[in-house]
Amino acid sequence: MEQEKVKVSRRQFAEVLYYWLSKHVTEVKETAKDLGVKIRNDQHLIKIFRELCILHMWLIVHSCEEILKDEDKRNECLDIFHQLVYDHYIQKGEISFTNWMVQFAPIYAEYNKAMETEHPSTPLWVVATVFNKRLFGEVWEDLGFQVKLITRIGLSRIYLAKAIKQYDIE
Repeated sequence: MEQEKVKVSRRQFAEVLYYWLSKHVTEVKETAKDLGVKIRNDQHLIKIFRELCILHMWLIVHSCEEILKDEDKRNECLDIFHQLVYDHYIQKGEISFTNWMVQFAPIYAEYNKAMETEHPSTPLWVVATVFNKRLFGEVWEDLGFQVKLITRIGLSRIYLAKAIKQYDIE
């Protein structure tokens, strides 16, 4: 029997996405430890936080694009979501919302291209490699890190898709 969907406004749905993102990026120290990454200093912590935030924002956008077929509704929800992230994580005057959004287009495109790549094991291997390179500047040749990252990304996609499907967006 199919579960009844929860009716929400576009804003409420965007807030759900924002809270999902926040939960995953606020655990940055635990995530780094789980992945076997040693945090060297505050700047390194900020870099890890930023890259995890971008990865998870892309996961949200990618999942919504796969699941929500009404483009206008989906795009409005994602616009609200990005505005919430901007309002909560970017200091006033640091960068305009428009410029902040523009910087993600090539990163999202890089992750999308990686997700479309045929790989002997999974396209998630390529996505994890992109993240790996963005985080370290070059691919960190650690199989354990790569496998843990693929697992984390894969599970995030599964749970995020399940969560998205629970909502009927008005």
